[in-house]
Amino acid sequence: MTTTVLELPFGTVVTDVNVVPQTIQTMTLTYPVMPSPQAVPLDSQPATDVYADPAIYASSQYYPTAWFDYSTGGGLNDNGEHTTFLVIRTFPARVNPVTNTVQYAQNAVVTVHYKAPTNPKTFGTGGYELVIIAPQAFSSTLQPLITEKLGHGINTTLITLESIYTKYQGYDKPEQIKYAIKDALETWDVHYVLLVGGMKGYLIGKGAKDDVNSGVKNWYFPVRYNSLDEGGTEHDPGFITDLYFADIYNANGSFSSWDSNGDHIYGKWLSGHIGKDIVDLYPDVAVGRLAARNTNELKIMVDKIIAYEASAADPTWFKKMILVGGDSFDDRPGSNIYEGEVSTYFSWNESMSSFTPVKVFASNLNISNDFTPTRTNLERVITEGAGFLYFDGHGNPLSWNTHWHDQFSWARGATPGGINEYDMMKLKNGAKLNVCIVGGCHNSMINVSFFWTLNAKNTATWCYGEPAPRSWSEWMMDRKGGGSIACMGNTGLGYGLVGSINGEPACYQGLGGYIERTFLQSYNANATKTLGNCWTGAMNRYLFTWPGMAQFADAKTVEEWMALGDPSLLIGGYS
Repeated sequence: MTTTVLELPFGTVVTDVNVVPQTIQTMTLTYPVMPSPQAVPLDSQPATDVYADPAIYASSQYYPTAWFDYSTGGGLNDNGEHTTFLVIRTFPARVNPVTNTVQYAQNAVVTVHYKAPTNPKTFGTGGYELVIIAPQAFSSTLQPLITEKLGHGINTTLITLESIYTKYQGYDKPEQIKYAIKDALETWDVHYVLLVGGMKGYLIGKGAKDDVNSGVKNWYFPVRYNSLDEGGTEHDPGFITDLYFADIYNANGSFSSWDSNGDHIYGKWLSGHIGKDIVDLYPDVAVGRLAARNTNELKIMVDKIIAYEASAADPTWFKKMILVGGDSFDDRPGSNIYEGEVSTYFSWNESMSSFTPVKVFASNLNISNDFTPTRTNLERVITEGAGFLYFDGHGNPLSWNTHWHDQFSWARGATPGGINEYDMMKLKNGAKLNVCIVGGCHNSMINVSFFWTLNAKNTATWCYGEPAPRSWSEWMMDRKGGGSIACMGNTGLGYGLVGSINGEPACYQGLGGYIERTFLQSYNANATKTLGNCWTGAMNRYLFTWPGMAQFADAKTVEEWMALGDPSLLIGGYS
């Protein structure tokens, strides 16, 4: 596959794309073509990494059926400019599985027809760079953060939820908030939007969801539940997405409602493509959230941001990157890929080699037992401080863990141990705060609460009867005297790839391993290293390769990857 990304004036309508292959040749294969790895849940054991679809392998049609496909989206380019993206993916080789022949082209001629916008959308100038949206009850706690941002030259304003509900119309409160963000973009050309608020407490029973669309009643700040249902024995009954608040426009500049079929079920995509909403997915503004459950939590996070940005981080600790992983999947015999270790190390080597790696790997067993992913080791290395902390393995709202090589039991004592949210009380890294990336399922599932998760029969909590007053990522953010300054993770069931593609491990080439990889690519490439720029860059890079409307697992990967933290945060602090 070859991907070409064209940036067109925002609001452009692409009417036709045609790719004509040149110098087509054929060859006969000795062996059948191996199918590509399939998306597997990050808590699935054992993993089925390949599946030969009989509808394809019994067909005499060439696969793919076309030489190319294309997709469009409206979002921000690397310069922060609103752009219509045209992504053309060409497939230079196609296979006939029945005759076992390959048809391949040396090159191709690409023709694009489009209509430039007659009335280009305009965005305000000289306005606010950062908009904070919060309930009135949090206003005074946020004032020191506003003052700090102004001191760093970031023009900042606070908009209360109460004022939004009286000023803007919408089907429900999340949509009213989205229209307010749209107005802020068109009035001020705002760059960053900070959403402030989580659930109203730790003990709430099953009150995190008011209906299929939203959580409002028991929330300081409403959440949008996405209705992508992948089917199968393991799936989420709706999951929270903050990308909804960032994706304001479609490719043609119209409002991105996430409800293209008008049934008021947002991001709907049922197994088999029934009732599928067409969603743009490209962010038009950088969005982050401080999921505070009370003013004490919010004050901790505000104080951490102010202290972190006050001066440039000491490179003796900041220029370290902690890599944590093990053998995530029982892949087919002969692979023996340590997926968590391979993903974290590859992404470090590709984009972060200026940082010193601290490898906390399961493969260190019997080599350097001080650097295996046990609770004691993780508490020690995190307390010592690092600029980045990258986990890749398995998770739930309570914990993160991985496997020793070829040992896939979840029995107590049979794994390295990882780190759970109660262990975080022992983290004492003080001002040496990390930007945390956690690969696994449900680590950022911010709708958990004590009495809801206490019910072992309620599998929707993914906690199996162990009480979780808040999610793993919230604990990292709320830890006073340590923890993280930002945390990126999944609000739902994560997905990964197992096995190999073109002779290389598949784990970092798609799904969870790829979104993590693209975040670090964006940090490396972006001149303005803010959390929000890295997050929007990660979304773009992912969608350029894996269009979200082609496969449900790609849509879910970007929709559920929440950024907990201040999107205007300058990673590493101000010098």
